[in-house]
Amino acid sequence: MSVFYHLPILGITLFTAVVLAGCESKSKRDFNAGCQSGGTDRSTCSCVYDKLEAHYSPAVMEKLAQQNVSRLDLPQDFGEQMYRAAQTCQTS
Repeated sequence: MSVFYHLPILGITLFTAVVLAGCESKSKRDFNAGCQSGGTDRSTCSCVYDKLEAHYSPAVMEKLAQQNVSRLDLPQDFGEQMYRAAQTCQTS
């Protein structure tokens, strides 16, 4: 079989990957990368982010993602909300 036979399949696969990756905000991609580097699976990380975003709003999550790590200004209940989201997402 010629390599050209597989090009349409490869093209569709790459296009789908790019479109799906483009659906996530930069803050979610960054959150997932950090979360996964700690050993948590991608689906759990994504679930936690979605729950935090639902609680705080997309705008707050974007603002948090833009902060300097050494001077994070987190909402007062962020730790509690993160813990609750992680518990819920790990049991789902």
